[in-house]
Amino acid sequence: MRPIRLPEVTIGISGSPEIFSRGIHGVIKRAVIIGNGFAGAENQCIGLVRGLGLSGRHSLYRVSRPSGGINDWLHWIPVSLHKKLEHLFRRIHGSLRFRIPAKGHRVNPISFGQNGIADILEADANHIANMARENLDKDGPLLVVASGRDTICVSSTIKRLAPECVFVVQIQHPRTHLNRFDLVITPRHDYYPLTPHAQKQIPWFLRRWITPREPPGRNVVLTIGALHQADSAALKKAASAWHDELALLPKPLVVVNIGGPSRNCRYDVDLANQLACMLQNVLPSCGSVRISFSRRTPEKVSKVFVKELSTNPKVYIWNGEGPNPHLGHLAWADAFVITADTVSMLSEACTTGKPVYVIGAERCTWKFADFQKSLQERGATRPFTGKEDMSQSWSYPPLNDTAEAAHVKKMKSGDHSTTIDVAGPSNSSTKGKSTTVLVAAPKATGMKKGMAIADFVLRLGAIIAALSAAATMGTSDETMALVSGYLVLSLPFSIVTIVRPHASGIKLFLVIMDTVALTLATSAAAAAAAIVYLAHNGNASSNWLAICNQFTDFCQNVSGAVVAAFVSVVVFICLILLSALFLRKH
Repeated sequence: MRPIRLPEVTIGISGSPEIFSRGIHGVIKRAVIIGNGFAGAENQCIGLVRGLGLSGRHSLYRVSRPSGGINDWLHWIPVSLHKKLEHLFRRIHGSLRFRIPAKGHRVNPISFGQNGIADILEADANHIANMARENLDKDGPLLVVASGRDTICVSSTIKRLAPECVFVVQIQHPRTHLNRFDLVITPRHDYYPLTPHAQKQIPWFLRRWITPREPPGRNVVLTIGALHQADSAALKKAASAWHDELALLPKPLVVVNIGGPSRNCRYDVDLANQLACMLQNVLPSCGSVRISFSRRTPEKVSKVFVKELSTNPKVYIWNGEGPNPHLGHLAWADAFVITADTVSMLSEACTTGKPVYVIGAERCTWKFADFQKSLQERGATRPFTGKEDMSQSWSYPPLNDTAEAAHVKKMKSGDHSTTIDVAGPSNSSTKGKSTTVLVAAPKATGMKKGMAIADFVLRLGAIIAALSAAATMGTSDETMALVSGYLVLSLPFSIVTIVRPHASGIKLFLVIMDTVALTLATSAAAAAAAIVYLAHNGNASSNWLAICNQFTDFCQNVSGAVVAAFVSVVVFICLILLSALFLRKH
């Protein structure tokens, strides 16, 4: 029987981080985590806060996105705009029929044990910024840690509203200008210039929109995998908690973690059948096997393992009931077999320094293929073939991304900067030392984003006006229908300018097209106005009689169409002026 091997102890940070900003000095005593409701994103924030020694001195806020019904089709737009549209739907329809129960992809509030958070509040940038300002003298500066696309707007707004009172860390690349944040922690594979395989899979005309446009700056920390909570202290605690259940199992103990197919790592029951067959082949060299599934595992995939392996006395399959054994598995396992779709589980397993076998890596595309390649090059993972002798061990330098991110050293950028001093490890050789982070204060970009949102709202109003005019006009209905079609097609471009406020190329394109559409709308409105004038007043020289007295409904409809057409003209003028101001800000 081989002894249980745990990763080397990572000594926690003693003391408190300090911020120095233009003469303001204070000790960080508290942190705010901004989550998006997904465990994978929120666990990264919690892991970093634990690494900084602030566990138990943090609160969790969450950015919630409307779900159900038509909202499920709008998940790709910014969450702030999504909420405004959902409110507009409710106002228009006067009911909640657009909201139906969510499909279950959200998670329940995460439990943090004794220092857990009972109540999770909606993340409001103004509230958090005001709290940081009001409590600065009493509690010192506020550390804000956020992860996930939906949190970007909130965290960057907090920094803009209270730059002297907060230190903002954004985990995962925000796909926006990095100077909005004090620190960005992101996996190396998020940069396609650093991942040639991913670069080849992205069409050249899409690269600037879906991959980072800026190279890793001095306020960027690159990691191999994802941050997480599975540090040495957590594993030691889990080893004690799960001792009675796992310590006496026959060795080697092989833990199999099954994730779920994703857009960039697709698989179905075929891979499940393949893995089940491979596990049967290696069972003779295993003492015991424990299989667990994630929230994303499809039922048809989990049923394969239950059918093929549940009757074997060496195999135990966790059915999701009772405490989650994940941390216990990390502490007591001798080897892991993990599906390639989950960056988080692979990052956690590779932290232990124990053998990690991966199944399905060849099915991963884009940047995830580069992540798999980087793990194999480090010797942290090997492909699972079903021919392995699981009693044979091998080792590698464990991944330590969370601790390294928490101990980031001396980074400077720009003349005006914010500084965070983090006390070093509390051992005899390093006690009293500290590491310093100097990063540029973010530039305000809220005005550009506000103008982009106003542009989108104006386009929605113009669509309504143009469609109303097209539905009632006589001679110019085709022109207004064309204008309406253009407005609908322009909405995705307007949304891109919200996500990327500095996308001046798209704004210039919209200005040109809006000018053309303004010409068409003006001609249609003028034609309709001429018809209304003749219908009301006639023309004596041409012997045309006023007909409104005989055809009242016709005159009312066409008059309404004229008003709608000129409303669309006014909106187009506003759009052009707004775009010109937007471009001038660049």
